[in-house]
Amino acid sequence: MADTGKAAPKGDGPAQGDAQATAKPADASSAQEATGFKRTLGIFDMVIYGLIFMVPIATFSLFGGVSNASGGMAAFAYLIAFVAMFFSVLSFGMMIGTFPSSGSIYVYTTKSIGKGIGFIAGWLMLLQYLASPDMVFIMGAEALSTYVPQVPVWGWCLIFLAFVFVVASRGMQTTMTVNRIALILEFIVLGMFVVFGVIYIIGHPETSGFSLTALFNPQTFSFGGVMGAASLAVFSFVGFGCVATLTDEAKDERHGPARAMMIMVIILMLLFVVTCFIATCIDPSGQICRADENNGFYHIAELVGGKWFGVTCAVAVALAQGVFTGLVATVSVSRILYVMGKSGSLPKPLAKMNEKRQVPQVATTFVSLLSLALLVPFLFIGMEGLGKVVNFGALSTYFLLNLCVIVWFWFRQKDHGNPVRFLICPILGMIVIGALLVSLDIPAKIIGVAWICVGIVYYLVMTRVMHRDVKME
Repeated sequence: MADTGKAAPKGDGPAQGDAQATAKPADASSAQEATGFKRTLGIFDMVIYGLIFMVPIATFSLFGGVSNASGGMAAFAYLIAFVAMFFSVLSFGMMIGTFPSSGSIYVYTTKSIGKGIGFIAGWLMLLQYLASPDMVFIMGAEALSTYVPQVPVWGWCLIFLAFVFVVASRGMQTTMTVNRIALILEFIVLGMFVVFGVIYIIGHPETSGFSLTALFNPQTFSFGGVMGAASLAVFSFVGFGCVATLTDEAKDERHGPARAMMIMVIILMLLFVVTCFIATCIDPSGQICRADENNGFYHIAELVGGKWFGVTCAVAVALAQGVFTGLVATVSVSRILYVMGKSGSLPKPLAKMNEKRQVPQVATTFVSLLSLALLVPFLFIGMEGLGKVVNFGALSTYFLLNLCVIVWFWFRQKDHGNPVRFLICPILGMIVIGALLVSLDIPAKIIGVAWICVGIVYYLVMTRVMHRDVKME
């Protein structure tokens, strides 16, 4: 690619980012003309956006499955998932500073490795983000249908989808307002569980108790089981990349998104581990989750706070995932489609912008219509199976992200002054993510590989038959 040399001059990584930043258009109008978006988002805004997508109470719906698969070590499984994502957060920070774009890993891979691999990276991102809205709709709908069976799961999904489309079409400021309200409510529910749980553990020493075995139990430890549990738990982390899709709307496009990612991933790791640790201490035998894996956490919530609190937790998860996470997923994938349409990888109409609301309207509408069309087959696949398909897309792109750091800085820029940052950390990230990919079940791998094959065929037709070029200017 002829333009990669212009993206960042050889030399020290941080310095080259600063030098390049001074070369960019200084006024906001020039920046908007280049990206199509206004730069209105600060670090706090992006942290809130990311937390909503990743859901501070995500453990509520996944706890039963993660606990059973890990042998009662759900907190440990979440720690492993955090380690896998931590290295990728570091890699994101380096690549955002070098190639700031809402196209995220699609742009980084195209610039550092090549257009073909870059397209596959973007194609895998689409696997993650296009499936995410329906997946969270289904998760929220299943939680609500337990308590309101009169409305079927697909009915709730349609309600969520309609709400998300309306809010996403109103623009980023409306989305951020809804996100702030949602995040406050989630933290209130989470705080209530922690308080009720601690009180219950102290008051019921005969059945509950604080113990380090709730974090790591050598008697039930199984490497395959824990890694399988981590491959499910990682779903609660993989969404941090959504912040990178806001790069074109960030006030500080080179540092803001990376700092927001680091802050929110650390916050979520602490919240997830504490939540799982307390839940395991409440029911150290694991009988509640074994009896009802999908609703195990809600039964634990009923145990510590009463029937009303179990219902409250279920409704909170339903709204958090079905409405608010679905909103962020729709907004994020519309930005990816916008960049891929603008570059020529996907049809050009996807790059059409509603200038008044600063919304890629065609892309947003397309995502909502596709979510509607895919709802029936995704309901058949089921929540857990669909979650692992999403994880295949996310983990594959994060694997490529870490590879980009090595290729760009270590080999192309020949910056060997910081081997820990440019070589060791991304290699460790690739190893851990590779292990999680291997741990995914066979159906998820088959669907993921099939998706890649379709993408390769599409790319070859587009470039060899239609003679279209991908331009990342």
